[in-house]
Amino acid sequence: MAKEKPSQEFHLTPRGWISGTCREFGEVRGNHVDRPEGTIETWLEEMVVHYLHCADIYSWRLTWSDPSMTETERKKVRERFPRPSEEFPG
Repeated sequence: MAKEKPSQEFHLTPRGWISGTCREFGEVRGNHVDRPEGTIETWLEEMVVHYLHCADIYSWRLTWSDPSMTETERKKVRERFPRPSEEFPG
């Protein structure tokens, strides 16, 4: 059985990004965070490859979007707020 890799939810709101639930090996690390009211999109940042001697590789996957907004509207908000990992590179 493959172990789940670390993951972190991020919720895009009209005010920017809000951290969501963090999981490690399938277990919630810290507190479970409900999707904040007004969320436009929820993304999951997941570890793809773990390297011992250099930076790990992560991917971003859209897991939910507000059905009342078009892709164009959501994209405009995304362009205003860089992803948290792009704003604060490791």
